Amino acid sequence: MKLEVVNRQKSYAIDEKRIVKLVKKVLKSENKDASLSIVVTDNREIRRLNKTFLGHDYATDVLSFIYDASENHVAGEIIVSAEMAYKVAKEHCHDAEGEIALYIIHGLLHLIGYDDKKKGAAKDMHRREKELLSKLGYNISVPD
Repeated sequence: MKLEVVNRQKSYAIDEKRIVKLVKKVLKSENKDASLSIVVTDNREIRRLNKTFLGHDYATDVLSFIYDASENHVAGEIIVSAEMAYKVAKEHCHDAEGEIALYIIHGLLHLIGYDDKKKGAAKDMHRREKELLSKLGYNISVPD
């Protein structure tokens, strides 16, 4: 596995070692190997990326870009907004680290092949997010 964690924001403390552990555990539970870049940024930057690549002119929580995939290996990039995570965590009275974990897991599942565009597929993806978060010791709400 090749994994790079890049912190492009200075407002919030990010534990890069915990992110690496989280990614390794999720990939192991999904029986996947990966070459990934995890970028932690702010709302301004993620809004710019969301507009540039997806045509959406607003800040979002997570973006994922797949570069290559095979049966057991995935290559891609996951971009998360720490600023969004802290805002949402405060609104829901839970830990921002758990919110960031949710964003990373959500991005990873997209890269692996999960889809949240159709109702049934979204339900499966959110169920898997809940399972993984619980397995990793996070107790935060996930949409149904």
